[in-house]
Amino acid sequence: MQVTLIALLCCIVGSALAMPQPNPEEKPKGDVWTERQQFNPPNEQRFLLDGGYNKDKSGKDVWAQAQVPVWTSENKRHEFDVIGKYGQHLGGPWGNSEPSWGAGGNYRFRF
Repeated sequence: MQVTLIALLCCIVGSALAMPQPNPEEKPKGDVWTERQQFNPPNEQRFLLDGGYNKDKSGKDVWAQAQVPVWTSENKRHEFDVIGKYGQHLGGPWGNSEPSWGAGGNYRFRF
């Protein structure tokens, strides 16, 4: 029991001594408030092209999707992408389905 308390006390004292101490000779540069660094920097590559093909006993499914970046603000916190989708079921006992089309936009704001 005493060995555990002594080890715990040594860990606490060692942690306190290891903490960084401010240098009193160094004065803060500029304003006290500094610009916050972005935690999750945006990916430079935002273009997306995806598609697929599925074949089973009930026919074939085909789909494709594309996402293209259109606009990014100067500070890279605001982004807008255009998205387009296509899908269709081909063949099988129920025949071909009508093509499914879709288009939209994706707005992203980074905190």
